[in-house]
Amino acid sequence: MDARTARLSGAALAAVVALTGCGAGGAGDGDADAADADVTLRFAFWGSDTRVQNTEEIIEIFEEDHPHIEVVIEYNDWDGFWDQLATQSAGGQAPDIFQMDAPYLREYGERGALMDLSAVDLGAMPEEVIESGTVDGEYYGLASGVNAVAVVANPRLFEEAGVEMPDDSTWTWDDFAQIAEQISAELDGVYGASGPAEPQSLQAWVRQQGAQLTDADGQLGVEVEHLEEYLRFTDELRRSGAYPPAEIMVEELTAPQDQSLEATGGAAMAFSWTNLLGALRDAGGEELELLRLPSPTGDVADAQQWYNTGMISASATTDHPEEVVEFLDFFVNDLRSAEINMTDRGLSANTEIRPQLMDSMDEANAAATEFMDAIEDELGEPVPVPATGFGQLADVIHRYEAEVFFERMTPAEAAEAMHAEFESTIG
Repeated sequence: MDARTARLSGAALAAVVALTGCGAGGAGDGDADAADADVTLRFAFWGSDTRVQNTEEIIEIFEEDHPHIEVVIEYNDWDGFWDQLATQSAGGQAPDIFQMDAPYLREYGERGALMDLSAVDLGAMPEEVIESGTVDGEYYGLASGVNAVAVVANPRLFEEAGVEMPDDSTWTWDDFAQIAEQISAELDGVYGASGPAEPQSLQAWVRQQGAQLTDADGQLGVEVEHLEEYLRFTDELRRSGAYPPAEIMVEELTAPQDQSLEATGGAAMAFSWTNLLGALRDAGGEELELLRLPSPTGDVADAQQWYNTGMISASATTDHPEEVVEFLDFFVNDLRSAEINMTDRGLSANTEIRPQLMDSMDEANAAATEFMDAIEDELGEPVPVPATGFGQLADVIHRYEAEVFFERMTPAEAAEAMHAEFESTIG
């Protein structure tokens, strides 16, 4: 998830903690002392307050079952997380376990920073999900869940504007633009849509044109023409009033989740991840719904929806690989953990657990799960493991979108410059 779709509420909960470590005894009884010694694992992640609470509950149950293992949380916001992880990794102080995002998987994997997690029980995970976490034959990104990009819609605002909710199995980008423009015109202080969410919005657009932002070989897969067409379309949405003015879209990039336009009723539609539905509903009290992405043709297959795999990784330098595997096996394969996580990190990737979760799901989690089930037969080709440097693309896209939105560059000029920067960033 990028900075916009992984916006956070709450403050950082913990800084880097000193490991308690395993004490090594002297001759004779040293081996027994080491075997009985306590182990501390550091688990770093980003996310909403709900995710923090869920993780704390999961850890509490795990520690009851494994009293010799303590798991310490290191929490940060999206940008702070990656800055801190880069610093820790470079200094040999990476957390034992940390949340991972697909755009960074190849980068960390290829530089030897990640532990192979194939020792975790993967028997109930689909092969394509396992492949999404595999780089050069090594399984670095354990699937903590699967989700999808969707349009989050606010039915209350549609009703107040006198606009019907779209048939998301047939709507096009032109329909999206017309609906958003109409809502903006009808409701004072409300926008039809909150603006693009990068890099997912551009990724969806180019997939529908038969391309990928980066290909299976880790190379750039998009042309200048794709970028120009996309920037022209998004700027038309701004000019028509379907999207907010440039300054509001820029503010929205760093807005906490509970202050975002979609959570507070300031926008009738927004691009987001399916697993964020519950947190967005909780943040603003709005009864939000999920819609499929629009397509160029009105044929639902041409929307080219895709599953994104939420991931957990582990440090290649951890002193406790066996305990890491114990925790991660519990985290993704134990029903108790899955019942707490629900869809916060995505729908469980364990296909044996999924059916058992439905009875205990709340309304938002059930809605996200039903949406994922509904699009399962409509998915396009899986997204290749992103290229090294992919994690920086969102910032590049945002900068050139801002240049266009503030009318300092034309879409054609911005597309040329963006493509050149993509080439220098990827690989």
